[in-house]
Amino acid sequence: MPLLPTPPRQERDEWIDSVEPSERDFAASFADIARINRFLGGTRAVLGALTPLIKTLPTQSNRPVRILDLATGSADIPRALVRAARRGRFQGRLLHVTATDNHPKVLAIARRASEGYPEITVEAADVFRLPYPDNAFDIALCSLAFHHWGAPACVRVLREMDRISAHGFVVNDLVRDRVATGLIFALTRLARMNRLTRHDGPLSVLRAYTLPEYAQMVRDAGIPCCDVHRVPLYRAVIVRRKN
Repeated sequence: MPLLPTPPRQERDEWIDSVEPSERDFAASFADIARINRFLGGTRAVLGALTPLIKTLPTQSNRPVRILDLATGSADIPRALVRAARRGRFQGRLLHVTATDNHPKVLAIARRASEGYPEITVEAADVFRLPYPDNAFDIALCSLAFHHWGAPACVRVLREMDRISAHGFVVNDLVRDRVATGLIFALTRLARMNRLTRHDGPLSVLRAYTLPEYAQMVRDAGIPCCDVHRVPLYRAVIVRRKN
């Protein structure tokens, strides 16, 4: 039972969704998001969900595991996954991550940040009409993007993720909560984060969904064998296993 009533979902746009901020502001804000992912559980949530999926994949002549990351931002999650693979987290399996976004300034940031990571390819792609055939990737990922879209759009993305992934997908996003809103408001100011992050951080939590709402998206998408659960620090994870 939450300590405080769940606030209604906000529909206001985040500044990071606009093309107006400078690339410098975008880069600073995405650096903030990478820190938030690293220290407040986003990266850990993806690794925790992805590791068992990868370990159950069939080995095919040492071919790298093909991962598609949607709405990648600065590609901080793909880089974290590649570093984990290099350390042997996935039982020696190598990864190739295709990191996609449709924002030109964001793509430029992701490409620069991923230099030195030959395992990562950065591409432009519309998440609602992915230019990839069925089962083109082993696993699809989407982190911190669902709260940017309305529920019907999230359902479309779930179906696309299911279509292009041969073995399953992982969604990681925020849980809407009053306490979480207050905490991120305080953190973005105490840590002197970028102006975009200070504006968007609390709003992101208020635009996010509750666990039952994420579960309803899965039902509306008609996708079986999905696990929808909460992980520490106000994160929700959706995991689809196909084998």
